[in-house]
Parts: sequence; C-alpha cells; structure tokens
Amino acid sequence: MRFWCVFLGLCVWLLGFNAQAQEEGMRLKLSIENQDVIIRLQQNSATEQFVKMLPAQFEFRDFAGEEKISYFLQPISLEGAPRGMIATAGKLFIYAPWKNFGIFYKTHSTRPDNNLIELGEVESGLNYLSQQEGDFRAQIEVIK
Repeated sequence: MRFWCVFLGLCVWLLGFNAQAQEEGMRLKLSIENQDVIIRLQQNSATEQFVKMLPAQFEFRDFAGEEKISYFLQPISLEGAPRGMIATAGKLFIYAPWKNFGIFYKTHSTRPDNNLIELGEVESGLNYLSQQEGDFRAQIEVIK
C-alpha cells in the first residue's frame, strides 16, 4: 500500500512539473546585427517542425508595412496545426496559403483569420524588428 501512495505522489509531482514546463514554454532568439528579438513559442505540430530546423539563418523582408516575412528551409506539414489567429502586433505565424512564416509588427486585424497558424508571440525586441528597413538576415535559435 505504501508503495502505491509513494508512486501516486511521484506521478502527481511529475505531472505538475510537466505542466509548469509547458506553461513557461520554449523560446526563440532572433538575432539581427547584435540585437535580439525573444519569442515565446506555442506548442503545436508546426512549431515542433520549425524548431527542428534550428539554429539557422533566414532572409526576411517587409510585407505590407505590417509584417516581416521569411520562408522555411524545408516544407512544413500543416496537418493538425491549429488554424485561426488574430493578426496582432508581436505574433509569430505561418500564412497557410503560401506556407511562409512571419511576425506582425503592426496589428492587421481584430478578427480571427483561418489562413494563419500561430507559432508564438514576441516577448521583447518588437520595436527593433519593426525598425528594420528593406531585406535583412536573422539568425534564429532555441533558447532555454
């Protein structure tokens, strides 16, 4: 009986630890000319595929005066990825029709768009990202 009580207690503790780790989330560092943009990631199948490509360099360009976009190094399956995101400043996303990714630095809409898949949200450095003019290169890596 005592074994089962200890075992059950250990299981509850591990579940609590895992929930805390998920709540804290994984982060990315997007480095542009010695400045960093920190992004907290969502947990979904598309994010997992993106993280497996990192660390890597990506070419970005401005799009529509609202977002910085780039393209994945290899195709990503969007099957099972949650669709429907509100395009607000700071969101890291995939645009499903083009299968590219980007970061909104200005709010585009207040309504959910089913063409968007959320990957994460900028925690710091959005102002620096928005100031980038023209094409630029950024190193993206996972941070703990």
